[in-house]
Amino acid sequence: MTPQATGASDPSGPQDAGRSAAARREQRAVVSSNGDTTFVGRAAELERMNRCLRQAWSGKASSVLVQGPAGIGKTALVRHWLARLTPENHPVLRAACDTAEEDLAYGVIGQLTSRVPSVLLGRFPLLAGTTPSAEPFHVGAELLGLIGELQNGGPVLIVVDDVQWADRPSAQALGFVLRRLEADAVLTVLIARSSTEPGRAGGLDLPHLIAGMPHGCELTLTGLDTPDVAELAARVYGRAVGSATVERLREHTDGHALYLQTLLAEVPLERVSQQTSLPVPTSLAQALRRQLDALPGPARALVEGIAVLSGPAPLATAAQVASVPEPESALEPLLANGMVRWWPSHPTTPVAIDHALQRDAILDAIAPRRLRELHAAAAGLVDRPASWSHRVAATHRSDARLARELEQAAADSHTGGEDDRAATLLLWASEVAATRAERDRLLLVAAAHLLWAQQYTRVEPLLSRIEAAEAGPLRSLVLGGYATPRREPGAAVLLDEAFHGGRAEPDAAFVSAMAGTWLGINHIMEGRGAQAELLLRQVLTTLPLEPQLAPWALGSWGLARSYASGARAALAEYDTIARTAPTHTTGERAIQRAYRGMLHMWAGDLADAQHELTSALETARAEGRAVTAEFTYANLAASHYFLGDWDAAVINADLALAIADAEEKPWAFSYAYCVASWVPAGRGEQQRARRLVQRSQQWTRALPVYGAAHVALAEAVLAQAQGDHCAVLTALRAVLDARPDSGPLAFQTWWRPLYVEALIGTGDLDAAGAALADLVALSNEAPSLRLSVAWLSGLLAQERGDALRARDLFTEGLDRPAGVDDPPLHRALLAHSHGRLLRDAGEHRPAEASFTEARELFSALGAEAFLTRFRNDLAHRSPSPHPASRLPLTELTDRERDISQLIGRGLTNREIAARLFVSSKTVEYHLSHIYQKFSLAGRRELRNLIQQHNSFGT
Repeated sequence: MTPQATGASDPSGPQDAGRSAAARREQRAVVSSNGDTTFVGRAAELERMNRCLRQAWSGKASSVLVQGPAGIGKTALVRHWLARLTPENHPVLRAACDTAEEDLAYGVIGQLTSRVPSVLLGRFPLLAGTTPSAEPFHVGAELLGLIGELQNGGPVLIVVDDVQWADRPSAQALGFVLRRLEADAVLTVLIARSSTEPGRAGGLDLPHLIAGMPHGCELTLTGLDTPDVAELAARVYGRAVGSATVERLREHTDGHALYLQTLLAEVPLERVSQQTSLPVPTSLAQALRRQLDALPGPARALVEGIAVLSGPAPLATAAQVASVPEPESALEPLLANGMVRWWPSHPTTPVAIDHALQRDAILDAIAPRRLRELHAAAAGLVDRPASWSHRVAATHRSDARLARELEQAAADSHTGGEDDRAATLLLWASEVAATRAERDRLLLVAAAHLLWAQQYTRVEPLLSRIEAAEAGPLRSLVLGGYATPRREPGAAVLLDEAFHGGRAEPDAAFVSAMAGTWLGINHIMEGRGAQAELLLRQVLTTLPLEPQLAPWALGSWGLARSYASGARAALAEYDTIARTAPTHTTGERAIQRAYRGMLHMWAGDLADAQHELTSALETARAEGRAVTAEFTYANLAASHYFLGDWDAAVINADLALAIADAEEKPWAFSYAYCVASWVPAGRGEQQRARRLVQRSQQWTRALPVYGAAHVALAEAVLAQAQGDHCAVLTALRAVLDARPDSGPLAFQTWWRPLYVEALIGTGDLDAAGAALADLVALSNEAPSLRLSVAWLSGLLAQERGDALRARDLFTEGLDRPAGVDDPPLHRALLAHSHGRLLRDAGEHRPAEASFTEARELFSALGAEAFLTRFRNDLAHRSPSPHPASRLPLTELTDRERDISQLIGRGLTNREIAARLFVSSKTVEYHLSHIYQKFSLAGRRELRNLIQQHNSFGT
């Protein structure tokens, strides 16, 4: 049976005989870059591509998306364009995607980097030996670094053919790269077949991706026009063809390039020129079949062997598969009719079918028995990973032994983090299993792997078989897991059935554990934190967990516990519960640290949070492991915001959004946009802050309960910066009216100070007193609230007319030794209120000291919104006798400001590029603009200025 008949949408990886995966990737990349001698026309398209290349030469990243039906000439266009370039001036990273590699994690990235010198590639460990479990943005970040190194010789060209078949991790990594290219001499060319999910690669929306790129263009190819058909016919026949004949060819083939070439190779000029009908039927597949039938026997056998190997493959291997003793002679007619491509200069002299449509037609024309024999021969010549598809295709009856071997290979792939590949192997196993029960079980386990890898598009074509399987916990798990992200009714019921049903079956513990984890996350998203906490506690304490699932179940429990009882309660039990879900690798421990950091941050342990989150991200990057980076960077941004490093907060919030976008994680947007809005709000960038708040609102529509607290906090922080106390109360109403376990308890260290301040500001002093009592109680275990409690306690006393009490409270707060968790913004607000109280009491000298401290803290943060109110307070006073000179950072763009701050910290261009996930060229470009804006001679002057700027408030 053929692997395509298994229900899997993607068979196994490349099948070049006895060669490593890295060698196969290099060979595919090499052989996909040759020119095409039959290319004609397309002058307008070539000029547009040249225009994009000129833009890349000017240092502006550019991109081209080439789309069109299969066989229309997309690849030929790009080959011809590349062949006319000077290779030494254009480093080319090239990949050719194939359905045979859709489940090979980072297979496309491996092709792109396969010809990079090992000395250079060794500096990028994830690219040198791509880890399947690595997060796409980590791989993309290293690819950005590599691209930066390659730009010295001229624009870097990234060419990906048949991108609609790219493996999903590669597509996401590439999407991350394209969105981070800025001032880079890079041209990206993506070739996509429009007849299969137009413009989509690995689930990514390519037109949207290209539209987000500066200077991008889309080329949609149609059939060749009449002059081009005439030129092609003249080349094939060696002399000009009459206009009437050309027009008949154009109408007969609609200018379809591959169909036209096939017809011209098949039909002599004399027959084409006659006033009789051209060969019928007129379908391309049947024209290719006629071409096959005309081949000599050895050539026909060889082309069948080449097609079965999928290719590119060494000529000797293809000949051995097809039992062709003289492959060079058999190859000649295949080269003559354009059916096969050959690269004699390559050490293995590889051959490949020229086009996927031709390969499909060849395979369809092979008799079933002959096809099985060819696959059986291939299975003994290729390496073990590549042999599975051949062994399955060579089988025409059930084979329990092969099914067991495939299941074991799937288990090995799952352990290595290759869930896509594991699913493919299990789907094949389900096809050769001996009983229906085994077939159903293997099918459902495969679908569970795909769901865990968020490969919902691969599950969709399996649904009819899944629904036809016998009812049971595993079936309920798969159907419930598929329905959950779609918010379909009944998803929770199915997962509940799987959870309880799995506990009742001795061999279904993993079903119960996975169902319980998914169901717990579903409860959190729907605002039922207490219910989620009880369920996830059961999962962690009563079920055996796979190492891959354990840290995620633990992290989800911590999230649920914080929703149900607050972050401090979750922290108190986190490490105890963690011992029931032991970790075996540093990568798994990094996941635990990421969640622990989140809990520390929500609990007010800001320094501990920053340490845990940073360590988790560093380990994840070094180990190539996933740690929900979209949330981890957002949490790190929040900790930087409260600890006063607003520039780092901006950088990390931007990364959180970029990762969520590139890796298609919509559930992270409401939270990440919320955090991203805080710094622009504080800096007085009201329009930008409002846009970010609105984006948080938009993404909350899909998960209204889960995202309500995020939007409320974003609106409240913006209103606080504007001094609009009524708007703060309006925003926080969504938090106050919500179920306590839907988010308010988890985020209470964030919203309670805003709430007390707004109540005082609106004159509702009784309510403010009650809310302040709650805040004081919370501050006993939340170090980050010490200053806000002192400030708000003094502010309330002042509003109640007790100036002496207010003064004592302000003074006590300011005189306390500085704590590692003290937010500078809170201290600035405290100092401002203290100075105002002293000024109103006529104590101008001590008031000046507090005002100076407040002004310097606000200035160090760049908190222009708060500085504006501060200046309004002092409007009637004379300016300070010695005003400090400040660097006008507001003249810089966001990226320029980020780079300037990192220059001030002593980072090199390469280190800055790695920190911001951009290329070194982008850093150099922005530095030149910064020097020009401030009339600086170079790096040292900028570093000194930034350090002076940052030390102003210290």
